[in-house]
Amino acid sequence: MTATSFDVLGFFSAEAEEQRPLLREAHSSEFMKVEGLATQAISDLKAVDGEATQAYLIGVAYWMRCIECCQAAVLLVERGLPTAPFPVMRTAFECLFVACALWRKPDLVAKLQDGHDSERIKQAKAMVAAGAAGRVDPGKLLELESVAAEMPSAGPGLTAWEAAGAAGLTFEYQTAYRGFGLAGAHASLRSLDGLVEERADGSIDFHFGPDDRHTAWLLSLVATCLTGGIQRHRESLSGA
Repeated sequence: MTATSFDVLGFFSAEAEEQRPLLREAHSSEFMKVEGLATQAISDLKAVDGEATQAYLIGVAYWMRCIECCQAAVLLVERGLPTAPFPVMRTAFECLFVACALWRKPDLVAKLQDGHDSERIKQAKAMVAAGAAGRVDPGKLLELESVAAEMPSAGPGLTAWEAAGAAGLTFEYQTAYRGFGLAGAHASLRSLDGLVEERADGSIDFHFGPDDRHTAWLLSLVATCLTGGIQRHRESLSGA
């Protein structure tokens, strides 16, 4: 057993890295498709006008996050990581929903800000209540107490569900977004499917290593995410 083997270094190993060209060859058409879509998405960003409306520009920033997450997921997929791509892709879809919602309904910026303020105050209050006085320096504690004393906006924040509806992506919410939550974005029982296997005698066997079972499915959902964003971004550009 060498210091570069998977048994020693896991996914940090040279052995794991050697799986990349094999996975890419086995799914060459799927990888080519998502790379082509990413190229289109990035190319379209060159048309962004920095003098555009606030809602459009905030949407572009979320769209950039979406593209980044899609590319990150592909980098994880091609290394055979069995569950790590799921939370990254869930974030990609959430950013997609918000970006497209803002492009179609600019007034939602206010709800987005309300949600940000509410969560910031909620976290500060929770940190103070959880014993921040004994865990953070005095200057930071004063900042936390100041934020905790703020009055949150009366308006509700923008949920992923509401953003998906405004973006015309409710099917993607119910299938991809929820599906990624079950598959591995959360500590769900289903997220263990590729890691734990019950033997015939009832004992448990663990599998820690590259896994190709979800590659085609994951790449298809990366393509779905990028395609939806490209279409709606171009729609917003044509209407500007």
